[in-house]
Amino acid sequence: MLGGLPGSGKSVLAAALADRLPGARVVDKDQVRHSLFAPCDYSSAERDVTFSAMLDAASYHLGRARVVIFDGLTFSRASEVEAAEAVAAEAGGFSAVIVCDVPLGVAIERCDADAAAGRHLAGNRDGDLVRRVAAGMEEPPGAYLTVDMTGDLGTAAAQALAYVQDLAG
Repeated sequence: MLGGLPGSGKSVLAAALADRLPGARVVDKDQVRHSLFAPCDYSSAERDVTFSAMLDAASYHLGRARVVIFDGLTFSRASEVEAAEAVAAEAGGFSAVIVCDVPLGVAIERCDADAAAGRHLAGNRDGDLVRRVAAGMEEPPGAYLTVDMTGDLGTAAAQALAYVQDLAG
């Protein structure tokens, strides 16, 4: 599970990990929400249905012994992490929580630039969203790895992959 602020590099890291993990499936919150609700209103009801669909997709893929990368979680609610971990456990798998870390100002700058250029699927993704999410974030329960997403992507991906492989035994 990849978490962090909007603009922290979760999707970039998810793609890099998927390239390094054969058969991995990326379950992207923004793509799932857009597929279900476009045009999206970004309500709490949409969020809940989207997250439920993500859990169902993860269960499906884990049941077929596939690696699942959850992309798009902010960890603003610890219950999301716990629910995803439960799905992995039910499938006989494990979960690796990885927090993509950037300074608040970097996340705001990235999101504002993406919003101005129309580069992101989520229409509500801007600096104001980053500030709201940051104000309500909770530390993920249990063990997790924090990866600096302001530097080299290859280094971040290698750290994340080593963490996943270590947990896998």
